[in-house]
Amino acid sequence: MFEIVFNPPTSQVSLESQIESLQTTLASLNQKIISLQEEVQERDRKITQLEDMLTAAHPETVNIPPRVASLVEPVPSRADDTLTIVGGLIKLYKFTFPPGEEQSAPINK
Repeated sequence: MFEIVFNPPTSQVSLESQIESLQTTLASLNQKIISLQEEVQERDRKITQLEDMLTAAHPETVNIPPRVASLVEPVPSRADDTLTIVGGLIKLYKFTFPPGEEQSAPINK
């Protein structure tokens, strides 16, 4: 990575030379920060492109290296388990009158 060089004064050095040294170090750090920000932006752009490729097609149809394709897990299809009115009534009937149990009192006519 980058190396930060800071040379503390070893002898009596004037205040002006210390200030110049610190300004030079600060300018170097600022330049490194700008470089790192540009690198992060470039990587974010590449990640976005890869995400777009994966959402546009399945890993089998896109030319993706096998080690990357193995990291992508296919999303399993999910069955519709929403409760409809009829389904709710059937569940209520089964709960109220469980199958296999006979009514204790027969209905007389």
